[in-house]
Amino acid sequence: MKKDSVVKVFNAIRAFLFKGPVAAVAALLALAVALNMAAQVAVVRLDLTEGKVYSISRASKAVLKGLEDPVIIKGYFSQDLSEPYSTYREYLKDLLRSYKGYAGKNLTYEFVASNDMESFRREALQAGVAPVRLTFIARDKYEIKDGFMGFTISLGDKKEVVPVLRDINGLEYDLTSRIKKLASKESRVVWIGRGKGMMALEENLESKVRDNYEVSSFDPAAALDLSVKPKSLVIIGPDEKFSDIELARLEQVILSGVPTALFIDTKRVDLQSGAFSALPVATGIEKLLAHWGVSIADAFVMDTQNQSVAIQQRSGPFVYNTVVSYPLMTLVTGLSKDNPLTKDLDQLVMPFASPIESVSAKDLKVEVLATSSKISWTKNKDIVNYSPMADFAYSPEDKRGPFDLVVSLTGATSALFAATPGPDVKKSAKGQEDEKSEEKETGAWLAQSKGPVRILLCSTSRIVDPVMPTNAGSEVFFLNSIDWLSEDSALVAIRSKGVKLRPLRPIESYWVRQGIKFIAALLMPILVVLYGVVRWSRRRHWRGMVRQEYLPVQV
Repeated sequence: MKKDSVVKVFNAIRAFLFKGPVAAVAALLALAVALNMAAQVAVVRLDLTEGKVYSISRASKAVLKGLEDPVIIKGYFSQDLSEPYSTYREYLKDLLRSYKGYAGKNLTYEFVASNDMESFRREALQAGVAPVRLTFIARDKYEIKDGFMGFTISLGDKKEVVPVLRDINGLEYDLTSRIKKLASKESRVVWIGRGKGMMALEENLESKVRDNYEVSSFDPAAALDLSVKPKSLVIIGPDEKFSDIELARLEQVILSGVPTALFIDTKRVDLQSGAFSALPVATGIEKLLAHWGVSIADAFVMDTQNQSVAIQQRSGPFVYNTVVSYPLMTLVTGLSKDNPLTKDLDQLVMPFASPIESVSAKDLKVEVLATSSKISWTKNKDIVNYSPMADFAYSPEDKRGPFDLVVSLTGATSALFAATPGPDVKKSAKGQEDEKSEEKETGAWLAQSKGPVRILLCSTSRIVDPVMPTNAGSEVFFLNSIDWLSEDSALVAIRSKGVKLRPLRPIESYWVRQGIKFIAALLMPILVVLYGVVRWSRRRHWRGMVRQEYLPVQV
């Protein structure tokens, strides 16, 4: 009987190994083929990532469903692209298939065949797609050749061109924002402040703004004309004095309902000459801030949580770089999760930021969007040397943080300049006062805001300074601020999907740190020992069962 039992067990195992797995593998292959064929017709994606990074956002769906005219997208991709560019075409194609599922007949796309390279090249150049030089390894050596990987978006007689798809991160934002720009029937003009020592945007950053908006200039020295009201106004780092009429023009823009971002410095630090000195900046904008009930302190925030910088030093004939902690490069992680401008950001670098105080604000609602850490401070005395190698250590008499660094102001307010100020007056070379010819302002002068105003106040302009060591979050914050001011808050969420930063946050409790150390050191060995004990116990139990079943009983 025992021999028959052994044979039955052997046959059962053989049937499981040689019949069951084969049938299971065949069924899985058939299921995979069926799912792949179904995916060619319907796009179904299970996205378990935080923020649904690999799924189309609600903003994109709303734009696509709201299309009234057909959008045509043409892709120009060479066949023999090297990695990782060879995957860009399929990624774009997969995204466009998802877009078509929501846009329906109002979106069509095609990828131009590149079999006839001469004809393909001619059509791509005519469309505005430029060739890009690519370096790759083939036949055990480096090779360089030109390739195409761009696309065009057309709606009626309007057209947007992406000459080179350099990165698929943020591709959904680029597609949706460009489609929305083409489909929009209203003006999408953004005014960037010029003159008065204002900082010009770096070329690459300004091109990203131009991708979604028409950029125009606002010069406070020129007569005000709001016949074409912009979507938003951005003032970046002025360092010259505004006259009353120039301040009044700026205020009139805000009172007329144009959302405005003010990136204001209280001091200008000279980093280029190596002097590391700071000069106070008095623009007169502090008059408007005081009227709204806010102010920017004449001090820099210093934070133990900061961005390190590389300093070049010389030792004899040798020059080397030293990475040092620079408290003036505040690394901000205290970002509001209630405002779309900052809720999807984890950190940004704010160089030479100052505390914003809003205790006297009455008419306008103040919302704090960014604060320094609890381990930040401001010095209670003037600092002469701002070098990264200087001593910025906290003293007991210094004021402790956190400090507000970015706030928004919303609501109705009255005008500081209820009437047009008089003409500017300047002195001639002979010391006589000559009046400037007063330029006539266009439109009625406002003594009260037409409706709710929206103001974004940031206590540093160096967040967009290309010479500053910032991070991806800083650029995204600036671009988000323009979208938020222009009431494109839904697009903010699309751009922020791919910029999740995971900073390590310090643990203040000593005992918690020690507990984590012991767990990291002992947990894995303990788990290995427990697993060994369980395995030993189970094998011992199994051997006992086999011995009892098959070995003869000793009489």
